[in-house]
Amino acid sequence: MAKNNYLVSVFVDGRNVDSYFSENLDDLVTIKAMHKGSEISIFDLQKNVKMTEKQVIAEINKSVERWKKSMETPVETKTGTIVRKKKREKVNKFWERPVRCVETGQVFATIRKCSNHFKISYKSIWNAINSGRSRHGLHFESVKKDKDNKE
Repeated sequence: MAKNNYLVSVFVDGRNVDSYFSENLDDLVTIKAMHKGSEISIFDLQKNVKMTEKQVIAEINKSVERWKKSMETPVETKTGTIVRKKKREKVNKFWERPVRCVETGQVFATIRKCSNHFKISYKSIWNAINSGRSRHGLHFESVKKDKDNKE
């Protein structure tokens, strides 16, 4: 597959503010993000033709799809076919876990909310959960995340 050569020009208020040469249009999303509120003009050097506005928008959408696909990891199955598997989402931080104060029985949706309520640092509460010791005379424990856990 032959690579095309493109001249990508960025215009703001009718003035050319930047130009890029590109072998493929994968970086269009980045260029568009760098120049918000600008118009992008693409000239295909191989065909010697300027792309229309609809073609530019279509290429940007294709670029977005290629970018999304690049965020997936290819996995080879037993049959030898390659399937794309989405990367795992980031696990919640430790301070976003639900916690209960043993003395008062209050359940908080997050360690942060608990720390704000008792005016104790969230790290102290986290250490109290892990060590089983008290902080400021209070004991804390993790609870399973339910939809009912509210402050």
